[in-house]
Amino acid sequence: MNSFSDSLFFFNTNQVFIPTESSILESKNGITKYTDKKNLRLDIGVSMDIIGLKNRNTVYSMGADFFTFSNLRSESNFKFPVDAIDYMFGLNFNFRKTISSEAGISGRLRISHISSHFEDGHIYERSDTIFTPVVFSKEYIDLASALDLNLKRNLILKIMPAVNIIFHSIPENLSVLSGQLGLQIRYFPFKKLSVYLSNDIYLSKVNSDTRLSENFEAGISIGEINSRTINLFYTYYDGHDYRGQYYGKYLNNNGIGARIKF
Repeated sequence: MNSFSDSLFFFNTNQVFIPTESSILESKNGITKYTDKKNLRLDIGVSMDIIGLKNRNTVYSMGADFFTFSNLRSESNFKFPVDAIDYMFGLNFNFRKTISSEAGISGRLRISHISSHFEDGHIYERSDTIFTPVVFSKEYIDLASALDLNLKRNLILKIMPAVNIIFHSIPENLSVLSGQLGLQIRYFPFKKLSVYLSNDIYLSKVNSDTRLSENFEAGISIGEINSRTINLFYTYYDGHDYRGQYYGKYLNNNGIGARIKF
């Protein structure tokens, strides 16, 4: 670097820490149509490095996350009433280090708040019981690391372990600790086109039920590596329902979708 000022950067959407495509609680912009249900998932959000510092082969940054993911119902006449929505915002602290031309490591610490709400498109069960709105929110610390390996020309493996620690929640009986392991393989047959397989496994306890949940995604990315892209993908999820208003329930679905990465 020529000077200290040359190593500073501000408001960068090409993040220092890049998670796997199948990691669930990430800022995304796109839509997923579930093939086995009359529902869709709508993602709207952004993660941005507000300020960063480049120091030789290492980059540090501090950023912010703002995103939502919504459960929509599909009805006739192109109507999509909103059933439930989860809101998330927080700060993140990141680093990335180039080890060699074939390997790099990165890390991220997030301090976040997430809350969930039923919306006016939710259909309540017919019951004689008076409905009481459910309050669901949590504040948590999420610590993740990633190892990127260039196995050979145009073939990249990403390994991403993470741990999530809840320090405040409503309801109070949420499991404090959960783990995550993401694996992703990406191949570039062309400079601006890649295909990928991405799978994230989550270990969590809900009430007295401890289980592994899985989110798998296979897709095509149009765009260069670590740049703005369009993803077309298939996804499969099985495990604890990650949507706050459906906490404690089981979720299994398949879907196809499109996502724009800014």
